[in-house]
Amino acid sequence: MAGELRPAAAGSISSARSAAGPAAFDAYVQLPATFTVQGTTAVDRVHHFFSDGVLARFPAIAVALPALRPSARITFVMGILPPEVSTDDDVAARGALVRVLGHAARADARDGLRVHVLGSGTAPEEIALTALGRNPAWESLTAGFASGVSYADRRVELLGLMSAEM
Repeated sequence: MAGELRPAAAGSISSARSAAGPAAFDAYVQLPATFTVQGTTAVDRVHHFFSDGVLARFPAIAVALPALRPSARITFVMGILPPEVSTDDDVAARGALVRVLGHAARADARDGLRVHVLGSGTAPEEIALTALGRNPAWESLTAGFASGVSYADRRVELLGLMSAEM
């Protein structure tokens, strides 16, 4: 699929929420923003990345929350900054702000809201599985089991993978 993913504006989320009604969605996925370097100084560039990036996620979540059902899932996908402006501290700060946003969303939402934060290198399939409430790590572990195999046979197969030390 060619093209560029852009963050949805809070207004477009509000329109979708109004059209769907309250508690209409099981999941909400927030992808990272696409950036071009703006600003003549490092301070200007960092300000732009934070204000139009991670901080822009906050109003979008506030608008989306009423449209989520109880026990809904929010999946945040982190972005990547250009190497010339990205630092380890920046990555940690953006991750911390997104986790804080997740906690705030849980505080404002109905009971049971689940929040997942995925890294920038997460495969599209894993993002989709996470948004659907499935556990990609567990599914990859169990993918090798033949379909139609009984529980007893799977148990024997799993126990055969274990070793005990005495």
